[in-house]
Amino acid sequence: MLDDASIVSNAAGDATGGTGPGDGRGTGDGAARDTTDAADANESRGASTGDAADGIDAVAPRSGPAGAGGRDVPNTAADVVTTVGANVRRLREQAGLSLRELAARAAVSASTLSSLEAGSGNPGVQTLVHIAGALGVPFSELVTSHEPEVQVLRANEGVVVKAEGVDFANRLLVALSGRSVTEIYESTMEPDAVYEAEPHLAGVLETVVVTHGRLRVGPLGATVELGPGDRATFAGDRPHAYQALAPGTRLILVLSYR
Repeated sequence: MLDDASIVSNAAGDATGGTGPGDGRGTGDGAARDTTDAADANESRGASTGDAADGIDAVAPRSGPAGAGGRDVPNTAADVVTTVGANVRRLREQAGLSLRELAARAAVSASTLSSLEAGSGNPGVQTLVHIAGALGVPFSELVTSHEPEVQVLRANEGVVVKAEGVDFANRLLVALSGRSVTEIYESTMEPDAVYEAEPHLAGVLETVVVTHGRLRVGPLGATVELGPGDRATFAGDRPHAYQALAPGTRLILVLSYR
C-alpha cells in the first residue's frame, strides 16, 4: 500500500503503499499514476537523491513524545531522514551486507545509499520501498525509531503516506515487531478513482475495517463492498485494489507480515 506515494505533513489532516500502501496506480477520473518522482528516476540511473518537495517532506511538529505502538515517529523532515539513515545502516549491518551489496539489491546507486545512511539524502518513498524490500523488512521499519519508551501519537501527528492522483491517505498509527510485524493505518479515501496496489512481501495479510462511508476492496477480480463496521481480510501479496464508493470514506487498514 505504500508504494505509489510520498510522505507529507500531517498538520492539517493531509493524507499518504507500498498506507499507504505496493507499487500502486489509479484508474478512472483523477486516477493515480506511477509517481516515482524525479529523484527516484535519477537514482535508478545511478544519480543521487532529488529535492525535498518530491521526497520526505515533513511530519507535523509535536510538543512531546509521539510514536507508533511504542516506536518514536520523527517530527520533521530532517528527523525522518536521520531516522531512516540510522535504520538502513543498522538493518544492513545486521544482514551482513556491504553498502554496495545493498545498493545493488535495491537498484539504487551506492552514492545515494551512502548519503541516506549519513542522514544527508532526501529519498522518494519508492526508493525507500526498494530498500525495505532488499532488506526484507516492511516500510515502517525504516521510518520509525526504536527507543524503548512509552509513546503517544496525537491526532495531528505521525508519518502520512499520500497516493498521487487519488485522494487516498494513510497515517501510520502502530508498528509492532517481534516474531511478526504488524502495521496499523488510519486511512481516508474519496470516490471517483480506483487505487491499484502491487503485491506486498510474500505472506502479507491485509485487513480492512470501514468506519465511515462505503468501500470496494480486495484482490483484483475478487473485490467486495464494505460498509461501516464491515471487515475484510485478504492476501496482500497479490495485486489488490481500493475504491471509495461514498464521500468521506474512512477505514482502518492492518498489514500483517508473517
